[in-house]
Amino acid sequence: MDYQNYYEAMIEILVDNFDTDIGEYNGKIELSVDEYNDSCSIAKKFNVAYNPEHTVLEVLHLSTPDVAEITSYLVSAPALGCLIDYLEDELIVDFED
Repeated sequence: MDYQNYYEAMIEILVDNFDTDIGEYNGKIELSVDEYNDSCSIAKKFNVAYNPEHTVLEVLHLSTPDVAEITSYLVSAPALGCLIDYLEDELIVDFED
């Protein structure tokens, strides 16, 4: 998987869900099936924590819709933000502050 391309695509999506007043991501974000699957793969591979009780993967799995044909997922922006922060903190991707 190309983590850099994934990271750059997710940053574009997340930018609208960042609250500069509190310095956190908020709300829900719609991801394509591929974006969702990539997010889950990365969360699983690196076992990224969402909070002390849950992993990012567990939070992402809460987004699974109950429909026959899934075309997109509505996911937690804070969970996706945790995943992006992890990629930055562990220097898996190149980024500018």
